[in-house]
Amino acid sequence: MKEVYLAYFDFMGFKEFIQNNEDVTLMRRMGHIFRDIEICLGQGKYKGPRNGVIIADVSRSKLNCLNISDTVIVWTNDCQLDSLKELINVAYEFNWREIGYNFPLRGTILKGKIKEATGRHINSEGGSYSVQCVYGKGIVDAHLKAESQNWAGTVIDQSIIDDLTNFDQIDFITEMTTKYEVPYKTGNSEEYVFKIKKTPLNDTALANVLRDIDRVFSMDNKSVEHESVKLKIENTKKFIIDTKDEE
Repeated sequence: MKEVYLAYFDFMGFKEFIQNNEDVTLMRRMGHIFRDIEICLGQGKYKGPRNGVIIADVSRSKLNCLNISDTVIVWTNDCQLDSLKELINVAYEFNWREIGYNFPLRGTILKGKIKEATGRHINSEGGSYSVQCVYGKGIVDAHLKAESQNWAGTVIDQSIIDDLTNFDQIDFITEMTTKYEVPYKTGNSEEYVFKIKKTPLNDTALANVLRDIDRVFSMDNKSVEHESVKLKIENTKKFIIDTKDEE
């Protein structure tokens, strides 16, 4: 096992998304998710247009990324400061892009131990055996912390805060995060979380952002009538309202 920094994201309403849409819609919308992952990993770098489409350049990223159905995992190769900073930047952008425009999610960034296994074998009969697996206590801890949140948002685990403090780099996350009483299914806990917007919101901007939250939760024929979904939407909007004046 290797100790790394990792970001774990869980899309909400994904089962309904799959069940309530035709194949062509599913493939188009999954393409949007793949696009956002690549844009975030590319961090503003792009390749030349291909068939009229500009493609993110991920060739300089030191991060690893695995997307399995409703889960996106991004992890570093070590516990160096530059690796942690890259992960935070990528995770921050992915958080606001998805929650604000594409697909509601909840996530966490933490430090933990994982192991990656990968490979593919094709036999003479055309059958194949493939493995693409990331496992370990770090994955379990990240899953439990993400899945237990009762909103759309991403929490910065104390293990990350401790390392940033030890690196004397806690100011690195000042513009991207705020301390907030995170709504968990078992109660609230004050932790650092990613902001959805970096700058203060006036009344018009606030109304637009809140409208986008409703839109994203209900996109792709996802139901928002269940009480648990209504609560997640309410908690997400409350976070935005509570932090609307922060810079």
